[in-house]
Amino acid sequence: MKLNPFFFSLLFFFSSPLSAQWLNVGKADYNWGPFHVYTISLYTETGKYEENIRPLMLTFNYAKPIEGKNFAISLIKEIENLQLNAIDTKHYLNALKSIFPDISPNDVLSYIALEEKGYFVLNDTILDQEFDATFTQALLSIWLSPKTNFPKLQPKLLGHEKTEKEEKFQNTAPKIAPLTEDLTNPELPPNYPLENRDNEVS
Repeated sequence: MKLNPFFFSLLFFFSSPLSAQWLNVGKADYNWGPFHVYTISLYTETGKYEENIRPLMLTFNYAKPIEGKNFAISLIKEIENLQLNAIDTKHYLNALKSIFPDISPNDVLSYIALEEKGYFVLNDTILDQEFDATFTQALLSIWLSPKTNFPKLQPKLLGHEKTEKEEKFQNTAPKIAPLTEDLTNPELPPNYPLENRDNEVS
């Protein structure tokens, strides 16, 4: 059996990124109209983002199905909107179309960025194509650069703002007063009408 040489190259550098201690920097929900399409999350080994930090991982957790071909086209359009120089988007489009299957709800697509290359992982499957540093930087720039195409998502993704779900949870969480010595053994006040306890509103 002839083994794919790409497989050996993966073994060489995958052991570190895939087993890295990924810490979440932030996350943001992408909605199209009333529909939640995906949640994008950013991870680094430190839990903090700095420009050009590697390794880095972007993860998309999908809530809606999307055709792989259409996702490839949308990524390339976003890269073209950045108006970067010297990038062969046609070449990358063909590469993306060749590896992306159709995506279903609850699928998780990740892009792991290394110093000189990057690759996609769908759920627990490594997609058989590595991308160079030019594509990697362009892809990350869609969400992380000052020219981001998603200025509303970027602050949450970088951990500068909380998502609406996190804010809602934080705002509705009950405030608990510090436990004092007097409260460790609570007693009823004098002359408390025990017979009326059933009438209280809990």
